[in-house]
Amino acid sequence: MVKQSSEALYAERFPKSRALFDHACGILPRGVTHDGWFMLPFPIYFNRAQGSHKWDVDGYEYVDYFGGHGALILGHAHPSLVEAINRQSLIGTHFGGCHELQLEWADLIKELVPSAERVEFTNSGTEANMLAMRLARAFTGRDKIVRFRGHFAGFADHVMVGFAPPWNVPTSSGLLSFDIENTVVIPINDEDALEKALSKRDVAMVMVEAAGAFSGVTGISSSFYQTMRDITKEYDTLLHFDEIVTGFRFSPGGVQAEKRIKPDLTSLGKILTGGMPGAGAIVGRTDVMEMLLFKDDTWNRYKRVSHTGTFNGNPLCASAGIATLKILRSGDPQKRASDMAQMLREQLQDAIVDRGISGCVYGDSSTFHIYLSDCELRDECDRSVCLNEDKERSLPLGRLLAINTTLNGVHFTSRGYDGFVSAVHTESDIDKTIHAFSKSFDTLIKEGILTK
Repeated sequence: MVKQSSEALYAERFPKSRALFDHACGILPRGVTHDGWFMLPFPIYFNRAQGSHKWDVDGYEYVDYFGGHGALILGHAHPSLVEAINRQSLIGTHFGGCHELQLEWADLIKELVPSAERVEFTNSGTEANMLAMRLARAFTGRDKIVRFRGHFAGFADHVMVGFAPPWNVPTSSGLLSFDIENTVVIPINDEDALEKALSKRDVAMVMVEAAGAFSGVTGISSSFYQTMRDITKEYDTLLHFDEIVTGFRFSPGGVQAEKRIKPDLTSLGKILTGGMPGAGAIVGRTDVMEMLLFKDDTWNRYKRVSHTGTFNGNPLCASAGIATLKILRSGDPQKRASDMAQMLREQLQDAIVDRGISGCVYGDSSTFHIYLSDCELRDECDRSVCLNEDKERSLPLGRLLAINTTLNGVHFTSRGYDGFVSAVHTESDIDKTIHAFSKSFDTLIKEGILTK
């Protein structure tokens, strides 16, 4: 009898998830509410999560490395966060006006993030990036924005280019040509390309995902941080760090505190509210942020940057954010998560080497990334920051890896290569994870999908 393929086994293992997805396809345009959750033949549906684990509707338990898209560095349902949310929900979730929690939350951000001279709350990371571009253009009087290849900045129209090759083609339909005509995309770690892009002094801002493309899939060389700071200053261009993922994860003050580089503007999200919806803020230099000030009628109508948002700095998010940042400001949870991630990366690398598979596991701080192919930079790499911008990761292989790890009790991104480690992952979790990946690698080798 021919053994059932892993994909066929997946299709049979989760009947309730399959039924829910079938139902979803009749009411949701693509069956899911986030592109990153789409998976064939169907995604898993979850109904409970606690700490580093979560459970699906069919009753299976998983060690979780999706971590709320990187938002849950304290794990699921952290007691301090739950208590803060419950307490606030009883006395008001939306006052439709100012409240003291906004100030306490902003004070904590200002204490932790080096660039946070002023704080403006938004409803999401995407909105923070949208406001950053508007502020930069208003402050400098320039139109162009420079981005780096592969870097992600949400789904605002002006940044829907440069995320995927070909780099000058929008990554979504429905855009008008002028939406992206002032967005310039260049390679990362290329000083000449950056200087050339800024040399005409018509660039308002350089946007950079602070740890590198897609949370470090392709990283930034340590020297290039200072290069970006120096060149942007030379050409009177603002430097913007997108720290929506890295903020409060790589250190209490994010990548900028770790690298000792102070950008002009910084976008924050995700961990900002401990994983609650409504996580977003743009912080930065006082003079730039003062473009939001109310002044005289002429200024207010023609010069001022306007900003609204029903849920900006709402009390529920503020209470969650305060509880989270008070825990994270010591730096101890970040160190714990980073140590666990290093253990995971090393043991996953051993599992790959033991099977004679070409590839590596790498990552910085509490992230991990898997690359299953040859790399010409292998001998020059410390498996922390990957500088191979030309590497390609097979989407079909990634999907099948995700299918197999799901079958073996580990859940991470549906593209199958990246994950986030939390401060509450344990050595037992790591052991289970290595066992799950080892079984998954073995299955993919037996099925002829992964070659030695």
